[in-house]
Amino acid sequence: MENTNFFQQLQQIKWSWREQILVFPVFYYDVTTLACQFLAPLDRVQRALPSRRMHPLRVTPWHCVVNISAFEYRQSDIGPYNELSIGIPVVLDQPSPLFVGTLSPVPAVPQVYIHQLPVTTEIARDAGVELYGFPKFLADITFEREGQWVRCHLKEKGQSILTLTAQEGILQDAPRSRIYPMTLRNDYILRCEIIVSERQQMTGRGTAKVQLALGDHPIAQELAEWNLGSVLGYQYSPRHQTILTQALESFAAN
Repeated sequence: MENTNFFQQLQQIKWSWREQILVFPVFYYDVTTLACQFLAPLDRVQRALPSRRMHPLRVTPWHCVVNISAFEYRQSDIGPYNELSIGIPVVLDQPSPLFVGTLSPVPAVPQVYIHQLPVTTEIARDAGVELYGFPKFLADITFEREGQWVRCHLKEKGQSILTLTAQEGILQDAPRSRIYPMTLRNDYILRCEIIVSERQQMTGRGTAKVQLALGDHPIAQELAEWNLGSVLGYQYSPRHQTILTQALESFAAN
């Protein structure tokens, strides 16, 4: 899948980092993604944001969204690894409109504050922390398929954090899409861009088709305190490509 139109004519820049050569933007040639959006109490989640400039997307006057997304990177410019993101979609510098997704449109390119981002390799962790400010740490992240179910297990040092399970369905064509991840480094908000290729993807909603089991790890305890509720939607794409840019913008956090 390396030679596709998605990467054609794009120039990458080599950069010496520690004792390695990295390239930017970073190409991910073979990816599986399972992404779920949960309803969550606005007041509890807002306390996790590192800047008053960030305002969670409000689906009701009292509720926002929490994203939990699992990624299996089978081939990339920094090698194969797995990753799990806990993110909060936000609006910068102004309150979110009410009833996003019903009366108000979902942003065409969502901005997502990355709250936790465990990974399975040292290079993914170290480069992500140093160059992007991502809150990465080493963890065990494994995928399992059983019948119509795909399951992701997340553990750190043998201690369970969570297991995310979703039911597969009919794949349909999905267009190219973008996300603006946001992180905090040295009192500055950094923004990069993730571009996701055209792909085959299934979408669904409803708690009956998604299961989130929390362990006893401190991150699991925080998620339990957030009291995640209804599944607003989920997406599963078994194979696609992704581009990750370098940090493109910075904003003073306060």
